[in-house]
Amino acid sequence: MENVLTIAGSDSLAGGGIQADLKTFEELNVFGVSVLTSVASILPSGVSLYQIDSAIIKQQLDSILTQLPVHFAKTGLLGDLPALETVCAELADHPLKLVVDPVLVFKEGDTQLQSDYLKAMQQRLLPLGFVTTPNLDEAGQLSGLGKITTKAEMVTAAKAIQAFGCPNVVIKGGNRLPGDTAVDYLRYGEQDFWFESPKIHQSTTDGAGCTFSAAITGQLANGRSLPDAVNDAKRFVHLGIEHGVVISPQLGSVWQGASRQ
Repeated sequence: MENVLTIAGSDSLAGGGIQADLKTFEELNVFGVSVLTSVASILPSGVSLYQIDSAIIKQQLDSILTQLPVHFAKTGLLGDLPALETVCAELADHPLKLVVDPVLVFKEGDTQLQSDYLKAMQQRLLPLGFVTTPNLDEAGQLSGLGKITTKAEMVTAAKAIQAFGCPNVVIKGGNRLPGDTAVDYLRYGEQDFWFESPKIHQSTTDGAGCTFSAAITGQLANGRSLPDAVNDAKRFVHLGIEHGVVISPQLGSVWQGASRQ
């Protein structure tokens, strides 16, 4: 059994974040270990986020990388620039197959922080990645393309992101792309792969992005090729949304155990 590392934040409702990653790894029969970067409390009034000091993040990474053989990892929400720089410095000294889920969450008005963080992600984190998995909004920011509304723009954005040094890019169209089909796109080197399924119009989507990138990581650890891992992950998330947990009329979480149904 492979050891698989997730570096991400905590989601109090456990649909996303580090909880989603670990549950996904268990379902895919790999052993998950974790580094916590932040703690998010999901409240009816909004999200409260506590950032963990970068020295603590480094300590967690050291405790894992000095004791366990880890060949596969994923990053999720890193939270701030010191955390991102710490993770990059640590992973640069421990070559592994890295899935970068480029979670970009900023408060309104934090334009300088957003610019610095985005630049560090482009120049430091993406070159360490084997594949990155932005949604449409994140792909628009990473590529500089802005709003993405068509398949052609997804291709253009993926090529621009590859130029930062990450050889493979998955852009998650999901429910954001117009039409009745949830479309995800893989730019695998110079090859194009499209993955489509009917959109599911229900609220149980919290954690879909985290679960998707975790499932890709787990399936790569299981020896699957990247196109097969993406296809498997899309099916895994589709089932997780379809059989998700309803928390309120407006909010629901993916259920990572749905594949056992």
